[in-house]
Order: sequence, then C-alpha cells, then structure tokens
Amino acid sequence: MSTQPQKIISDIEMLPEENPCPVLRIDGGGILLFANHASRDLLTQWRCAVGEAVPGFVCNKLSLALASGLRQELEAVCGEQTISLAMVAVAERGYVNLYGSDITQRKRIEEQLAKSEERLKRAQEIASLGSWELNLADNSLSWSEEVYRLFGLQSNEFEASYDAFLAAVHPEDRDAVNEAYTNSLSEGRDYYEIEHRIIQQGSGKVLYVHEKCEHVRDETGKIVRSFGMVHDITIRKQKQMEVERLNSELEDRARELENINRELEAFNHMIAHDLRKPLTVIGGYSQILQDLLTDKLDPQAIDYLRRITNSTFNMSHLINALLDFSRLSHTEPKLEKVNITDLANLVITGLRLAEPSRNVTFRVEENLVASVDKVLIEAVLTNLFENAWKFTVNQHESIIEFGMSKRDGKKVFFICDNGIGFSMEESQRLYEPFQRLRGADGFTGFGVGLATVKRIIHRHRGEVWAEASPGNGATFYFSL
Repeated sequence: MSTQPQKIISDIEMLPEENPCPVLRIDGGGILLFANHASRDLLTQWRCAVGEAVPGFVCNKLSLALASGLRQELEAVCGEQTISLAMVAVAERGYVNLYGSDITQRKRIEEQLAKSEERLKRAQEIASLGSWELNLADNSLSWSEEVYRLFGLQSNEFEASYDAFLAAVHPEDRDAVNEAYTNSLSEGRDYYEIEHRIIQQGSGKVLYVHEKCEHVRDETGKIVRSFGMVHDITIRKQKQMEVERLNSELEDRARELENINRELEAFNHMIAHDLRKPLTVIGGYSQILQDLLTDKLDPQAIDYLRRITNSTFNMSHLINALLDFSRLSHTEPKLEKVNITDLANLVITGLRLAEPSRNVTFRVEENLVASVDKVLIEAVLTNLFENAWKFTVNQHESIIEFGMSKRDGKKVFFICDNGIGFSMEESQRLYEPFQRLRGADGFTGFGVGLATVKRIIHRHRGEVWAEASPGNGATFYFSL
C-alpha cells in the first residue's frame, strides 16, 4: 500500500515533463524556479536557465500578474512556432506559473484573416464601396471602414447607428431612404435598393450613393439581420446628369434648327416667287417681241431677244435647282424596300423621250433592291444618269451602265459611262455647288446636281465617290 501513493506522486511529478508545451515557474524576483523539457527552445531564446533571471519584458508581465491577481498573456516565437504563455499568479507563495500552448496554426489563420481584411478594405477603397450589417435583435449596427470614410467619420470616434446613418442622408432623400428600409421589413421582402444623396460630414460635400440591402431570416422565417452595401456613384451620376443636360440642349438646338429650316424654306419660296415674277414678265415680253418683230429687226437684234428669252428660262431652272438643294438640308429619308432597277429604267425612259434622236446603249442590272427613300433615290439616279447622258453626247457610240458590286461586304451601286471623263485631281470639286470642271464649259448645267446627290446619299448614311480619267469616261459609286 505504501508504494501506491509514491507512484501517484511520481506520476504527478512527471506531468509537467510529459506536457508537449512549455511549463515554467518564476518567483517574484524574476528568478526561474522550474522549466520542463518542452521549454528548452524558449529558454535558449531567453538566454537563461533554472536559477537565473528571466528577461525584463517577462518580469514586467510577471509583476503585473502578481499585483493584480489577474491572468496575463505573453506570446513568444520559438523557431517556426508561436507559443502563448498564460501567467497564473500564486500570490500567497510569491511565484507565477506559466502554461504554454502552441498557437502557431491560430496565428497563421489570424494573419491570413488580417491580410484578407486588408485586401477587402483596399478593394472597398478602390471601388468606393462600403458594407454594413444590422442585428435586429439588439439593433446593433457595424460599418466597414469605407462607410465611415464616405460619411466623413472616424471609426474610433463615432459609434455606428441607424439614426446616425439617416442623419448623414440628404434631408430631401431621408424619408425615401427610411421608407425603403422599413417597408422592406414590414412587407417581408428579401432585399431593397435605392439611389440617394448623403452629406459628408466635415467637408459638406454631397455624394450620390447606390445602396442595396439583403435580409437574413432565422429558421422560422423571421428577418433577424440585414446586410448592405453603399456604393459611391457620384462621378457616374455627374456624368449621367451632364449627358442628360447635353441631350436636353441638343433637343432644344434641334427644335431651334428645325424652326430655322422652316423659316428658311418659307423665305426661299418667297424669294423664288419674287424672282420668278419679273423673270416671267421679261421672258414673256421678249418672246412677244421676238414673234412680232422677226421680219422687222436685223438678225443681231433677234439674237439678242433670243438670248434674253433663253437666259430667263435658265434662270428659272436655276431657281428650281436651288430650291431642291435647299430642301434636302432638312429632309429625313422615309425608308422602304425599293426596286432600284425599276427606278433606273424609269429615269432612262424619260431621257429617251426628251431626246429620241440620241442613240445610247444602256446596260442595267436586274432586280437591284435596297431599303431607301424612293423619292430621294430617284433624284440621285436622275442626276447621275443625266450627267452620263450629257457627257457622252459627242461619243460615236454612247454606253451607260448601271449595276451593283460589293466592297468590304457592303452593297455599292455604280453608274458608268464612256464620256469625256475628268481628272481625279478635280474630283473634290465635283460635289461643291456651282463648280464646273475643266472641259465642261460646252455643256449645260448649274453644278448643283452632284451636290444634291452627295447630300441625299449622306442622308442615307452612305458615301458617294467617283473614278475617272480625261477622255476615258467616269464611274460614280454610292453606298447606302
């Protein structure tokens, strides 16, 4: 029986040695009284042994534990291990026991968590996106650092609360924000979102934010928590408002231009009417004089009268051309599916009827269809065919071809002739009103037709261009 208690005592004495973590005892003067085998690396780091004084930072904690009677914590790094030493004071005996535990894994997790929190904080700063959580059980609210920053508050100086949040909301938006949240709860909705303004404390700056909240329910379906985000959308909102302002100005400008165009059209018609009246009188009396005095005037006088009559006739045509050109400046195409071949043949028929004596070969590709304004495209074809008809008049065999090809996957229509052609150096002048190319002086026209063509094609969001050389004809292309 006597050996049993001794064995128990021996086993108890071995208990500290069997502990895989450090166990130490230090007296009030800082002298190490005991250290188990697992403390070996720790003592090597502290550069002390049993019977010697421990480092000063250990003594400071030890004194605090003895004086307060409260447990103290001390962390120590030993190689790749982190040891937490719990200091338990035994005041009546004047020493402190230190019980170690390996917290290496916990420290790694804490470091990883701290890094994740830092990354999240940084990401929220970059995105100007804060987060918050509200516990409905105790009405406690927590904000991320970015929410504090958005509101112009310091987390260590200010306690988050729903009332504080509402106080930061712009007074004109406050009721709407409060109703959005409270109604989502009373109506049992899973989330809500709203855009509103906040007033940043300190700076007084007004920020626009997008707020979204989702609710969490317990097992009974009751909402117990709310999680939300607050996103600073001030820059986006300012750009949006600027775009809206510019659009409004553009609409006002468009209406203003529309009114100006209507006024110009009315003015043009008035001027045309006022010009036509004296031209009609001049032309009419010239023709009467020419008819009455043909046998009484000399040939030169008759020629003068004929020139006056022809000039008034040309002037009348010029007025009509100018009116048509002016009208195109504000005519919007009314698109429909049109057989372009039929329109081309209609124009060709008109040319043949006007000059039946001309012998011209036309080659027209069949069944060319496009979505266009029929009236405007007919004007394009009329001008281009009339040009080809006019500038092939001196050819022994006049040939005019109309067809379609493709460039860069787009339909391209063309009218090709074997007429007098022109130099490509002059091609930029083709579409300017009242411009005439070298070699075209012997041909009638006012130089408005191709300018009209260009304006119509641009109204169809297309392009027009030409290829030619002197004496070798010309080809005009247009896309739609």
